[in-house]
Formats: sequence, C-alpha cells, structure tokens
Amino acid sequence: MTTFRFNFSGEDENNDLVTDDKGNIKWFESEEVVPDKQLKPAGEEVTRAKMFACGDVEIGHVVVTEALANIEGSGFSNAVELAEKEHSDLIAGTYEGGLKIWECTYDLVEYLESQSDTNFDGKKVLDLGCGAGILGIYAYQKGSLVTFQDYNKEVLEHVTIPNVILNIEEEDKRQNEIKKCKFYSGDWESFNKKFTSDVYDIILTSETIYNECNYDKLISLFVERLNKDGVAYVAAKTYYFGVGGGVRQFEQAIKKNGQLTSEVCWKGAGGIQKEILKITHNKP
Repeated sequence: MTTFRFNFSGEDENNDLVTDDKGNIKWFESEEVVPDKQLKPAGEEVTRAKMFACGDVEIGHVVVTEALANIEGSGFSNAVELAEKEHSDLIAGTYEGGLKIWECTYDLVEYLESQSDTNFDGKKVLDLGCGAGILGIYAYQKGSLVTFQDYNKEVLEHVTIPNVILNIEEEDKRQNEIKKCKFYSGDWESFNKKFTSDVYDIILTSETIYNECNYDKLISLFVERLNKDGVAYVAAKTYYFGVGGGVRQFEQAIKKNGQLTSEVCWKGAGGIQKEILKITHNKP
C-alpha cells in the first residue's frame, strides 16, 4: 500500500515534531469524532474499496490512493507521499500507522473466529489503535457495541468511519447504526482520563506495543477501562526490530504493574514470530 503523510496538527509548518520546552513529544489530546459528512461516502471511495478476507470473514475497506487523496473535500487533498526515509510507517507523536492494515490483525481475527466460546453479542468492545477499524467492524458484525480509538483524527474521519459505513449494507439504516459506535482520537493517556464513562467487556488491539514509552499508558488503560471480568487481546510481533518493543517486553511491564495477568494464547509458526496475548484482571 502506498503510504501518505498528512499535514497533521502535531507538526509545525516545516513538518517537524512539536515538542515542549524539555524536548518531549507533545502528544495529541483525545477528542470525540462524530460521524457527519461520512454518512454518504464519496463514490470513488466505494468503487475503489477492497476486501479484508480472513477465512469466512469479509470486511470492506476504502483504499488510500492518490485518487482518493485528490477527492475534493475528502481531507486528503493536502496529503503528500510519506518522506522517503526509514521507518516511514511511523512518526512518533505525529502519525502512528493508522493508514496501514497491519499483518497481526489477520492473526487476531483468525484466532477469534476459532474460539467458539468467545461471545461478542451485546458486549461493549474497544478497538484500540484501530486504524482501518477491521477488528472493531468484526466485533460490530458479531453484535457488539463498539468504540473505535485511533491516535490520528484524520484517520478516523477519512478511513475508519467510512469503513464502518461501508459495512452497513442497508443505506437507510446507516444513520441509526453508526450511532451505536463511538470514535475517539488522541493519546491513550488523554483518552483514558477524559472519557471515563465506558468500561469494556473486550478490548482488541493489534501491533500497538512497538513503543515501550507507551506501555504504562496502555496498561493503565487496561486496568481502568477493562471490565473486571473482561478480556483484552493484544496481537503483536514477538520483537519489533529497530524499535525495541515486543511481546516479552510488554509481558514484563504487565508483571511489574501487578494488576493484570497475561498469557500467550496463540503463537505463529515460521517467518517473523507473532503472538497473541490474552490479558485479564488478577483474580482476588
């Protein structure tokens, strides 16, 4: 997939990261994103849609292309190709990879499909670091009430929400159905502190543990927002080369926190090692 770079609000006019007086990244504050103009997706988005297919699961998603970027009013008109440099999929604090469907997403969907005792019907589900929203749409199709959260508001507005709408087959039901979902942008710590009304039965997240600096935020969110009998699934690579994070490091951080229990419930075979962690609250 061709990757584009937005003129995100976390960059100055020279496309440099905005930092505080100590040189620390100023993470985006969380805010709710309300579907409005996306209720009738542009024809180009629909005609260029692709299918995420994993076994019997099929989820439509829009394709981020130059044609889509140039649709008037789409919000992509100021997008340019991501700077040609190493690690272009991630720019810490500015763009966190939301335009790409990461490969561990397939692993998590396949795993959930294989678990006959996993019940999504009527459950409150959080798709954390949702990007295209594949995991949340999967839960929605299973009857869940889903909250989608991604770092970049632009990703939610122009990718996630159109994807959700694309998967509501009956157009006359879109306006009512989309109200069953919530959408929030911004930093995990800010989201956890500002929007405290919901706790979740299931939290799904894929390839979000590459940055060890964010582990405390993520674990705190699990502790505070996961139902006492709930479960979180983290799909990730065992180790993220060149970044430093990975499953073993995240397990250590969970153990250090002391309020959660984690277990490896799935491990890939061959190639780049991938795993799924199942995380629950410690039992009294």
